Amino acid sequence: MKFLESLVCAFEIKELELRSRLLSMLITGLIIAIVLLIAVQITQTVQDQFFSDTSEQNIGDNENLLTVKPVLIKSVSESENILSINGSGHPKIPVTFTNFGTAIAQVRSDEDGLWSVDLPVEPNEPMSIRLMEYISADTPVMADETIYRIPAPMVDEASIDQSPPALIIATVPGKPSSVFQSPFRGLPTSGGITMGSIDYDESGGVIFSGTSAQPGRIRVFANNTAIGEGAVGPLGRWNIMSPDTLPAGQLEIGAAHITENGIQSQVQVPFERLTLGRGDRSQALEVFYMPFSWQVRRRLVGGGHQYTAIFAPREAEAIIPQ
Repeated sequence: MKFLESLVCAFEIKELELRSRLLSMLITGLIIAIVLLIAVQITQTVQDQFFSDTSEQNIGDNENLLTVKPVLIKSVSESENILSINGSGHPKIPVTFTNFGTAIAQVRSDEDGLWSVDLPVEPNEPMSIRLMEYISADTPVMADETIYRIPAPMVDEASIDQSPPALIIATVPGKPSSVFQSPFRGLPTSGGITMGSIDYDESGGVIFSGTSAQPGRIRVFANNTAIGEGAVGPLGRWNIMSPDTLPAGQLEIGAAHITENGIQSQVQVPFERLTLGRGDRSQALEVFYMPFSWQVRRRLVGGGHQYTAIFAPREAEAIIPQ
């Protein structure tokens, strides 16, 4: 009898110990679960905050990038020793103008991003004008184009008042130049097709450009050999990049306007491809004056040189004596 009582007592003790252990395990598991839940919530909160900050920063950067658009030059003209430039950019932003790297003026664009400036010029001094605006304190936007004003050389003192207008062009490396004013008071034109500038570099790559009064295609020739062809743009402009390397020296360049009925008109100019052996290559800007054409050579920021040639109409008089 006593043995049974002892056995029952032992079982009760074991049961109590088992319940105690189970209870302890449950409490421990609950504590661990609570700790893990808190840790997960803290981690999630940190991640949410991190990704939120990153997203906001990325969105801000993207918005900033989306607002970065080029500063564009729309027109350039000169009258009574005043150079008038009109263009567009960001709205209500200061636009700074430099001449050979020295700041000479600053204007503020209007609510549509349009701006204009009048710059005084010295009639016999060349100008190299660049534009820059700041869309924020640390985000400068530089215009791709550089405006060059190249006066005609003085032949003698008596000819100062009768000197031709200055050459005014806007150039972009690797793109055709825009001629805003020619010292020859016009460009070579025949039957509605006009030869604008010829731009080239030391490698021999050449860009021909001009305008056409009628749609169609333009085919460019060098010494009567076709070297490139392209369509007239919607605004009547055309430009053709020659895949062939033009040799140095003198060439006869022609541009023909072609429609489905064949060649309608053609304009030709005498062109000379210069090299660094001509003139002083150390000069940042050098002009080669010829009786019926001028060439401007400038040193590029990243290295190398680019040339722009412009030509006189057939009826023009020579500016530089032979």
